[in-house]
Amino acid sequence: MLDVLTIPFMQNAIIGGILLAVLLSVLSIFINIKNWSFINVGISHATFGGLALGVYLGVSPISLGLAFAITTGFFIGYISKKGNIHEDISIGILFSISMALGVIFLTLTPNYTSDLFTFLFGNILTITKQDIYLLVIFSIFTFGYLYFFFQKILFCCYNEEVAYTSGINTNFYYYSLITIIAVATVLAVKLVGVILASAMIILPAATTSQMFWHYKKIIITAVLLSIIIVFAGIFVSYQYNLPSGATIVFIYGIVFFITIFVKNIIQVIQHGSS
Repeated sequence: MLDVLTIPFMQNAIIGGILLAVLLSVLSIFINIKNWSFINVGISHATFGGLALGVYLGVSPISLGLAFAITTGFFIGYISKKGNIHEDISIGILFSISMALGVIFLTLTPNYTSDLFTFLFGNILTITKQDIYLLVIFSIFTFGYLYFFFQKILFCCYNEEVAYTSGINTNFYYYSLITIIAVATVLAVKLVGVILASAMIILPAATTSQMFWHYKKIIITAVLLSIIIVFAGIFVSYQYNLPSGATIVFIYGIVFFITIFVKNIIQVIQHGSS
C-alpha cells in the first residue's frame, strides 16, 4: 500500500478524492434537508448534454458541461417558481431534453465515444494537478460562502416561506445554492462520472442522518466517512482493476444499508427493553 502512495497519479487521485469527499459531504446536508436528491440527479445528467456538445465542437467538454449544469439548475428553479410546476416535473423536462441532446451529439461524433464513456462513468485516476487546483479554489469559495451565510441558507432549506416573511432574500440563497451544487456536480464527474455523481452528494448526509439528528454531527461524520470510503474505493479499484467511481459508490451504498440495518436492530432492542 505504501508503494502505491508513491505513484504520482495515485497521489493526485487521493488528494482529489479527499477534496471532493469533503466538498460533496458538506453540500449533502442541504440536499438532504431540501429533499433535492432528484434535482441533483437532473443536474448531473443534464451535464452530459454539455459534455457531448463540447466533444462535438472540439472545445473543453467540462466548460460546456458546467454551463449546461448551471443553466439547468437555474431553469429548474425558475420554472418551479414562476410556472407553478412542481420541481420534479421541471427536472424531468430539462433532464430529458439535455440527455437527448447528448445522445444526438454522441451519434454525430462516433470517434470520441471513449472520451464520453470516461465522462459517463468517471476515472479518478485521470485527475490532474490542474483539476486539484480548481477543486481547492472552488472549495475555498464554497466554504467561505457557507461560513458567512450558513444559518440563513439552513433557514431557507428548512422553511423557505417563513424565511421569506422574516426578511431573508430567499431567491438569492436558492439560486446561489443551486449554482454551487451544479458546479460541485460537474467537478465530481471525473471522480465517479455523470451517472454516479449524484450519488456521491446524496449518500453522505443520507447515511449519517441515520445516526445523528444535529446538523453539525451529520456534517462532521459525513466528511470523515466520505474520506475513508474514497480511500477504500481508490485502493480496491486499483488493486482489482475495477472502475474507481463505481467502486466508491458501491462501498458507500453498502455502508448506507448497514447503517439502516444496525439502526433498526438497535431500535428493536430498545423497544423490547422498554
